[in-house]
Amino acid sequence: MKTITSKQTNKKRKQSKIDDFLNRIVCGNAVEIMEQIPDGTVDLIITSPPYNLKNSTGNGMKDGRGGKWANAALQKGYSHHNDCMPHDEYVRWQRKCLTEMMRLIPENGAIFYNHKWRVQGGLLQDRQDILQGFPVRQVIIWRRKGGFNFNPGYFVPTYEVIYLIAKSGFKLSPKANGYGDVWEFTQEMNNEHPAAFPINLIDRIISSTNAEIILDPFMGSGTTALSAINFGRNYIGIDISPEYCKMAEGRIQRHIAQQRLI
Repeated sequence: MKTITSKQTNKKRKQSKIDDFLNRIVCGNAVEIMEQIPDGTVDLIITSPPYNLKNSTGNGMKDGRGGKWANAALQKGYSHHNDCMPHDEYVRWQRKCLTEMMRLIPENGAIFYNHKWRVQGGLLQDRQDILQGFPVRQVIIWRRKGGFNFNPGYFVPTYEVIYLIAKSGFKLSPKANGYGDVWEFTQEMNNEHPAAFPINLIDRIISSTNAEIILDPFMGSGTTALSAINFGRNYIGIDISPEYCKMAEGRIQRHIAQQRLI
């Protein structure tokens, strides 16, 4: 397995082939890397971008808060991303990401985009400013088991939202439509990444589709790749952090080795 740097993918999209990216972790800027991938070559995208939590007056995680929040996983933030953009800039960035994702999926493709509502300065951010104009087909609630909350002003948050953004030809695999739209999965606890997906959640998504090529442009610790491997699918992972790319590669190598022992 070989990590690709953004310099190595600095060729024109028309010269690129999807095989150049398959089953690799690409270390670089998500938008810049996606721009190198040919149109309509990715069947399914599953991702959870950074939430911009540190730019928050509500239920986020501010720098220097200290106290009971001092040991929270995201207190130190993400590697190579400060998660504290001005809101308008963050929205423009995420819309640019989604625009690239839409270009990459074919007419039967879909994006599962995990995000979270927030309150900023007393105003609800329900992500419509990011999602407006994109073909959202369904909202899935991911209910997390457990959680913690040190703020006496509101109840502990226990869910996130997965937006199913689908082109017209997208269909679930047989019988997958029997699942409800509220999914309960325990958060990933044994993971060095500060905001890791539970693999059971990704397994639910991938097993519900016939996608052969799956992209996660914010791959983090590699969970989407592990799930793709579970179902014999191809993956493409992108992350801006060399630290997380290395973490993902290590997890993938160990996962493949364990599968060979079964």
